[in-house]
Amino acid sequence: MTRYVSGLVLGVALTLTLALSAVVARDKDKEDDKDTLEARAEVLDVLKAVEGGKDDKELADKAEAIKKKDLELNNLMRVYKLKEKGGLGYGEKPDDKSGMEAKIIDLQRTPRGPAAGVLKKEKNDLIKLAQLNIAMAEIAKPHFSKPMEGKTKKDWDAWLDAQKAAAKELIEAVKKEDGKAVSKAAKDMLNSCTECHAVFRK
Repeated sequence: MTRYVSGLVLGVALTLTLALSAVVARDKDKEDDKDTLEARAEVLDVLKAVEGGKDDKELADKAEAIKKKDLELNNLMRVYKLKEKGGLGYGEKPDDKSGMEAKIIDLQRTPRGPAAGVLKKEKNDLIKLAQLNIAMAEIAKPHFSKPMEGKTKKDWDAWLDAQKAAAKELIEAVKKEDGKAVSKAAKDMLNSCTECHAVFRK
């Protein structure tokens, strides 16, 4: 009888532990979703400013305001991920498997880049992708934390400025329907990100 009661108590305790773990995990997911949605709203606000032709000073002011809200850069950068993983996705009606980072990688996959017909068809979406990169470069600037591997705030800003410059080149290349220039701009944009990540975001 004692052995039965002990087993029953142990079983109940295990069930309660699993249930509590599930609640904690669910609450954590809700918290993550809240942070992701808040960060996305801030990014989209800056993106709208870029689309509206706002100057660097206005974009920098918005970026500083975001930094004061203590939003994590990881959550802000989540817009690049696949749509199914919390990103914006690519295109007007993005597929769950599409993502901004994935599209940048795809654009520079070959030196000749996308065909003129593709660039014409996707013109607005590609320009939005480039504008997002301009927005994110500004948003990231105030998030420098400390020097790493001999690299300082000056290097951080230089990589972000290179990202912005490449994004602007991408816009011009898309407008000209120049696949080769699109590929180069996308590659430069990707390189500025990966070089910075290699030092500051290991």
